[in-house]
Amino acid sequence: MHARDLAPLSALALAALTLGVGCPEEPSRPTGAAATTGAAPAASAEKPGAASQAPQAPQVTGQAAAPASPPTPEGKGTIKGVVKFTGKPVEMKVPTARKDAPFCQDKEVAYNAVIVNDGKLKDTFVRIAVGGVQGSWKAPDTHAVVDQKDCMYEPRIQGVVADQQVDIKNSDRTLHNVHTYKGSETLFNQAQPRGGDPLTKTWKDGIIKLTCDIHPWMRGFVVVTDHPFFTVSGDDGSFTIEKVPAGKYKLEAWHPRYGLKTAEVSVADDKPAQVTFTYAGTEPEPAENKDELKGLW
Repeated sequence: MHARDLAPLSALALAALTLGVGCPEEPSRPTGAAATTGAAPAASAEKPGAASQAPQAPQVTGQAAAPASPPTPEGKGTIKGVVKFTGKPVEMKVPTARKDAPFCQDKEVAYNAVIVNDGKLKDTFVRIAVGGVQGSWKAPDTHAVVDQKDCMYEPRIQGVVADQQVDIKNSDRTLHNVHTYKGSETLFNQAQPRGGDPLTKTWKDGIIKLTCDIHPWMRGFVVVTDHPFFTVSGDDGSFTIEKVPAGKYKLEAWHPRYGLKTAEVSVADDKPAQVTFTYAGTEPEPAENKDELKGLW
């Protein structure tokens, strides 16, 4: 064979060798949660509590998330009533410790744990019992406000819907610390200087008690409910709950000093339901608020 024929044969041999071997394989990548890629993993459509499956590489799908269910419509019914007090109320005095506290000593502010006017009890929280109204209600966008003013929490008691934001302010020219409890458990304990930013908190349930370790007589309450059908009795002991769906309900009245009372109520669209709660002043202190008046004067 002539030398001039060797070059084409060499080229053909080299091409055949190249086709037989091919390119080196890319190392296989791990799959599942441990895999690291340049793209963010897609959100899983698996529901909480579903059985675990073999790990899979993240996938992107074009399926849109299901829209959230709309809030339950409000009703047309109304619950009206009054909280009566038949016993002798505890006399409210100025806490002794105020005179020793800078800034707080400037004002003699009588305590407000028990306020009775003409046999009617103020600051009683009234609501339809938790879980007692069918449906779901989104927390309102409006923030509830608790203010520290004249070394007292204001308002003393109020209600919020679960997950509603609560702004805790300090309008006093002195340092406070906001120490909150749910039962005996401390939720948070945070100093709040004069002029400081509000502390914004949310809670899902329970009776939240607010205190101040610097000024131990200070006390306030935020009651969290899974619906908006609640209110607080006014100076004359009266209360009104509006836009209630028609039906039969368990109604609760809770006073921080005298505890819980309940009543059954039937609500109709065309006529207000009337309810009266009565406290004798001999009821034991509720577990959520023991010894509030102990050692105050």
